[in-house]
Amino acid sequence: MTTPSLISKIGNTPLIYLKKASEISGCKIFGKAEFLNPGESVKDRAALYILNDAIKNGKLKKGGTIVEGTAGNTGIGIALIAKELDIKTVIVIPETQSKEKKDTLRQLGAELIEVPAVPYDNPNNYVKYAKKVADDIGGYWGNQFDNTINQQAHIETTAEEIWTQTNGELDGFVCASGTGGTISGVSIGLKKHNKNIKIAVSDPHGSALYSHFKTGKLVMNGSSITEGIGTSRITKNY
Repeated sequence: MTTPSLISKIGNTPLIYLKKASEISGCKIFGKAEFLNPGESVKDRAALYILNDAIKNGKLKKGGTIVEGTAGNTGIGIALIAKELDIKTVIVIPETQSKEKKDTLRQLGAELIEVPAVPYDNPNNYVKYAKKVADDIGGYWGNQFDNTINQQAHIETTAEEIWTQTNGELDGFVCASGTGGTISGVSIGLKKHNKNIKIAVSDPHGSALYSHFKTGKLVMNGSSITEGIGTSRITKNY
């Protein structure tokens, strides 16, 4: 008996009918069960594409090191996959993120560097600090926010799965957003099939995306307690 690799279990997650939400709205609403990925989030898809793309282009080899700045979920995906590929993982994470995420990353063998939760324009912001660490140690910086292979992962997998699972009978898609990879990739992928499909972003308080899409200006109102979603800038994945 052979045991399938974790990598082979990424994607192809089912759609789950959301009975109560459907009854209230009068629509058929389904949730994509991304928690069934090995790392328990949609971020496994981007993590796999980031690693495979780096290996394909000769930027990362067995025994090498990938460095990523993450609020947790992408880091978990990278650590899981990198371990299977014999690649070391260094994760730079805001110190405010949950203990559970940090513990999981350490248990997966990742080296964890905690930094203050500061805005993107600060050189010690976790994204910028990750690049510095990668440069200092000669590692590969995953750069999930501005590496558009993130978006490509969802064009090629998530969008196609949703289209197939709904038999193309789809009126709209909604999700939260951080890097922009999921919302933009699924949007591009679905609209290749039907340009009339509506796309919506569910944006938490304290993020600037709602303001951006409504007014064209990035304006944040207050702070956010929501981990991993929302942003104050427009990345290359949007």
